[in-house]
Amino acid sequence: MSKVRVVNFEPTSKGENTHLYTIENNSGASVTLCDLGASVVSIKVPDKNGSIRDVVLGYEHIDGYEFDGTYFGATVGRCCGRIAYGKFTLNGEDYQLPVNNGSNHLHGGFNSFSRKVWLAVVDDKVPNTVLFMLDSPDGDEGYPGNMKVFVRYTFDDENVLTIKWSAVSDKDTICNMTNHSYFNLNGHKSGKVTENHKLKINANFFIPINSNLNPTGEITPVKNTSFDFTEPKLIGNGIDRKNEQIGFANGIDHMFVLNHSDEEFVLAAEAEGIDSGITLKCYTSQKGVHVYTANYVDVSSNMGKDSATYGENPAFCLETQGFPDAVNHKTFPTTILKANENYTQTTKYIFGINK
Repeated sequence: MSKVRVVNFEPTSKGENTHLYTIENNSGASVTLCDLGASVVSIKVPDKNGSIRDVVLGYEHIDGYEFDGTYFGATVGRCCGRIAYGKFTLNGEDYQLPVNNGSNHLHGGFNSFSRKVWLAVVDDKVPNTVLFMLDSPDGDEGYPGNMKVFVRYTFDDENVLTIKWSAVSDKDTICNMTNHSYFNLNGHKSGKVTENHKLKINANFFIPINSNLNPTGEITPVKNTSFDFTEPKLIGNGIDRKNEQIGFANGIDHMFVLNHSDEEFVLAAEAEGIDSGITLKCYTSQKGVHVYTANYVDVSSNMGKDSATYGENPAFCLETQGFPDAVNHKTFPTTILKANENYTQTTKYIFGINK
């Protein structure tokens, strides 16, 4: 029998009802999801002393998820990351998307997937799973094609959260989805992650950005740069304020090109909260992981869940995805989804303990 608990949350500003879906495993660990944005609201796992800690940032009320600009836990699409000036050309036709981040289109626009209420399905025959579904019409935030989108969350007894995205469109379009959870493995209220989290990234190359935070089109070795996380190191040791790339983003906000093998899933990153002993391994079918050190977070105690205040660098994000702004860079692997073809990607977040 499915161990999914469903409770009412709060209505949106449009009067839409929202709900919280909690998947609890046999050890008492749990993941809570919301149908607004098909979002991750909490991940509660044991630390080295056996105490349960919530290791993702979140909001206390629905308006945070609906209006704030952090995208806490959200399913992001149709295209995550930035599209320069909101412009691209597809099949000889020019498209102008809404510009919602300086001069760029970010994370799908103003009314993106993260701002919509998804249809949720809980099936007793599929234990520990919640399936979210969304119809995105032709022209939604400027994107072509009627698209059907599915996001499936499963949380098992080994404390593995599996996220599977799938989509199909009746026209050629762009599709590059991710989950935007903010991880603090010492607990979401424990403050900065820079000096008490170790991070390792399975990437020998990263993608530099310009002053508008868009990719330059280069793919650059991490060796001898602050972006070298090929061995575990404190997150703060990668935030070299003298580095021009770090200066552009006020921290790390960059795509790391994963060292892929022939296997379906590749280990993208490993992290550890030094105080809690909680570890995280991220496996993905994607070509890269966008690492964000939460450089511009500013959430007051009246908005953060459990009355938490979140300031600069309170978490890190491991956003598994295709290359940023790929539609405008012919040398990048494409993020174009052909008509009637299936988009499928999977990411696993595996939680453990280093005692």
